[in-house]
Amino acid sequence: MRLLLDLAFRPPRLNLALDEAILTSVARAGGEPALRVWRNGRCVVVGRGQRIEDEADLEACGRLRIPVLRRASGGGTVYHHPGNLNFSLFLPLVPPWTSVRDSQKELASLLAEALVRELGVEARVEGGAVFVGRLKVSGSAQLRRRALLHHGTLLFASDAVSLEEVLLAHRPAYRPRGVPSHPSPVGDLSSLLEREVTLEEAVRAVIDAFRPLGHPKRDELSLREWALADALAFPGSPGA
Repeated sequence: MRLLLDLAFRPPRLNLALDEAILTSVARAGGEPALRVWRNGRCVVVGRGQRIEDEADLEACGRLRIPVLRRASGGGTVYHHPGNLNFSLFLPLVPPWTSVRDSQKELASLLAEALVRELGVEARVEGGAVFVGRLKVSGSAQLRRRALLHHGTLLFASDAVSLEEVLLAHRPAYRPRGVPSHPSPVGDLSSLLEREVTLEEAVRAVIDAFRPLGHPKRDELSLREWALADALAFPGSPGA
């Protein structure tokens, strides 16, 4: 399995496009699995079938200089920040990855088991999410294009900006006209363990979680992947 440790901060739009570009590579290459571990600065990421104006407080996001973006996968809106580690799995479309329900449960279970082993938290799976107690520490979404993209979040530290400040789904008057988000109370691992959980610990837990899918071999993003991501993120720009 390709292991892409991609932890540099860059424009969130490009980071989202890289997921689509790698998915294209996996589909073309015949299905070699890949795991990308990456980060975004502060941004709101809206699911494919959602209305941006129903999900993000655009006035607050503008004031806080937080970009609002749309991703190619479905699911609900999420808030990315430096205390959130992102992971993206790219897998061939063979069972059990052909089933949305089975694949989300299986992949979330792998992450929950790794959190128990690595950090000693009592993690459990509900749908495609991982909870510690009643607090959600990881969520996920999927996209299928001749291969599977399963990407998710792992909250290892808190942020100064609260979800309620930027996400409308966390407010009582939330009434979306598109696909709804299903917000849950969230927690970060550092607060739950009452100690600092470092970025390195979070990365180690994610890599350990998905090791059963294939021995991780460090690799770099290819020039083809960079070029496709740039064209997706910045259409119409010179060279795109």
